This record gives sequence, structure tokens and C-alpha cells, in this order.
Amino acid sequence: MSEPAIADLKTVLSNSLGNFTELVAAGTPAPGGGSVAAYCGVLAASLGQMVCNLTIGKQKYAEAEPRLRAIRSELEQLGARLRELIAEDAASFEAVLRAYRLPKDSDEQKTERAAQIQIALQGAVDVPVETARRGFDILRLLDELADIGNPNALSDVAVGARLAQVAIRGASYNISANLDSISDRVAADTTREQMKDMIDQSKTLAEKVEAKMKV
Repeated sequence: MSEPAIADLKTVLSNSLGNFTELVAAGTPAPGGGSVAAYCGVLAASLGQMVCNLTIGKQKYAEAEPRLRAIRSELEQLGARLRELIAEDAASFEAVLRAYRLPKDSDEQKTERAAQIQIALQGAVDVPVETARRGFDILRLLDELADIGNPNALSDVAVGARLAQVAIRGASYNISANLDSISDRVAADTTREQMKDMIDQSKTLAEKVEAKMKV
């Protein structure tokens, strides 16, 4: 690649980052870790799509092309949903803050405030739970892609797998923080166990992908 082309690429990449990192760095609590976890999932899906595009159309991988196209389509949909979850996570946090700010001067206000807090907290759990699940869906697709995709891009699959794992683990931190305040302890404990299983499975899958690189 020529020096002008490299310079152009640097400019394009710099400009394409947008202001998400600046929003995260600002002195506000949202967007925070939950949104960043979802963004890691977006990046994982994007890397998977890249590997599909580097494989599809090559005669050597013609037999796997129908499945590669299906994986690419699934990754596109998962990435699109995670983009929405970036904003939804920030919104769910703001909803919790608003609920805690509700007046509590009378008994009626206290009752209403408590109910709204529980509703907001459940939303703050539901969003990262979906982030984790979508991240796990991506990770499973990447594990398959490591076997049928272009082996020259295996390192990209491995990076994507680790990013998907971060999306799952990062989402679990927000889930855990909010579960402690959920009044329905049975539901909270069930969610906690489900997340533990997902975290354990994601670690195994990510390590499985990495092992295929023989590093």
C-alpha cells in the first residue's frame, strides 16, 4: 500500500470512530460499562462478517459458502441489535436514576417510588441480559466460523471471540449490580445462575477458538 493510501486509510479510520469514545469518557455515568460491553459485541459481529466476506466467493471454500452466507446474515442482525442495546443500556440506567429521584414525602409517594424503582431495576437487568445472550450467539457463530472460514483470518475470529466474551462478562457486571436490589429474589437468583452458566460456557468457547490458532 502506498504512503498516500495509508494516510487516507488513517483518516478514514479516525473519522469513522465517531464520538462514542468521547461520550464514554465524559463526566457522566452513562454511557458506561454496559454500553461498552454491547459495543464489544458489535465489534465481534463485525469481525465475523469480515471473515465471511474474505471467504465467500473463493472456489476453495465453495462447499461451505451457503453456511457462510447464513452466518454472515445472522451476524449482521446480531450486530444491529447490539447497536440498539448500546443506547438502551444508557437509557435503562437513566430510568433507574429517575426512579430514585421520585418524591417520597407521603406513604403513597413512597409506595409508588418503590414500585417504579423495581420496574426500572428490572429494565436495567433485562438489557444487559440480552446483551450477554446476543454476545453468546455471536461467539457460537465465531466458533463455527473458525472451522469453515478462511484460515488466514483465524486470528480475526479469535479476536472476535474474545470481544464476544468481554461483551458477556461486561454485561454480567451490570446484571449483578442491579440484581442485588431486585425484590423478587427467586427471579434474581435464577438470572444469576443463568449468567454464571453463560460466562463459563463463553470462556470455554473463546479458549476453544484460540486453541485452533495453535498459539
